[in-house]
Amino acid sequence: MTGFRRSALTAVPFLVATVAYAGLFLWSYDRLPERIATRFSADGGADDYMSRAAALWFGCAVLVGLGLLFTVLTSAAGKSTGARLNAAVGVGTAVTLGYPLILTVLVNRDIQDPATAELPLWHVAVLLTGGVAAGALAWRLMGAGPRPEPSPPAPSLPLAEGEAAAWSRTVVSRALLFPAGAVAAVGGFTAVSGNRWAGLLPLVLGLACSAFAGVRVTVDRRGLTVASTVLPRPRLALPLGSIVDAGSVQVSAMGDFGGWGYRIRPGRRGVLLRSGEALSVRTSVGREYVVTVDDSTTAAALLNGLADRHARKSD
Repeated sequence: MTGFRRSALTAVPFLVATVAYAGLFLWSYDRLPERIATRFSADGGADDYMSRAAALWFGCAVLVGLGLLFTVLTSAAGKSTGARLNAAVGVGTAVTLGYPLILTVLVNRDIQDPATAELPLWHVAVLLTGGVAAGALAWRLMGAGPRPEPSPPAPSLPLAEGEAAAWSRTVVSRALLFPAGAVAAVGGFTAVSGNRWAGLLPLVLGLACSAFAGVRVTVDRRGLTVASTVLPRPRLALPLGSIVDAGSVQVSAMGDFGGWGYRIRPGRRGVLLRSGEALSVRTSVGREYVVTVDDSTTAAALLNGLADRHARKSD
């Protein structure tokens, strides 16, 4: 699939959702109350409201903004598997957001009091099912990208029986740390200033992202361990018995994995805080783990030596 078609596949669902929402809203504008219900509780009753103009602009801004974001991400990822995932998530998001926005207009039409508007909870199942189905269809239409070339294994560092050796490096992503800290600060300020529940989500999200903006990568007698520099769990641990070989590769976080953080691809897993040099480890089940870290060649050579010695002991 060409670059234009990949971008179009991602952008068109957002365009359709925006046109449908804005068109229905403007067509129904005089039939809507001055303030419309925009959020609903578990029992289907309205519990938050916006003016008509604010609701129209807010809905369009969210759809257009996310549409641009996912289209740029898909385009930037090129022909890699990251583009396929970005397109699938983007199309699913367009459906998941567009459906409730359009429903919000429909349930507010021809009522005098927005408090009487109702949106039954079963619609959540519909929008989630529709989003997953649309994302799966986009995934299929995108097709599989070129398979990554297998990384050549690094030389094995010979180790004598009983000889101890370990390697460790810390990786910190300033690109993730600073925005995460800002989000946490905004959430904390919002919570303290009076709107506790509105500030809780960004506060928790910002703190969680900050905790994983730095990881320590360790190679020792236990195998490979990748953990947050702040929290002991969760962590990635690959024991020596599961490791076939290791090597050093160059990766593009967006192009190869569709983004940063802990990423999952068919047959691949990645802990990516940046693009560039990375440690690549193949396991006995045929899966590859990629961790962005400096001096990955040394880490791979030591891991190969430890794995070889462990294999000799097991024979």
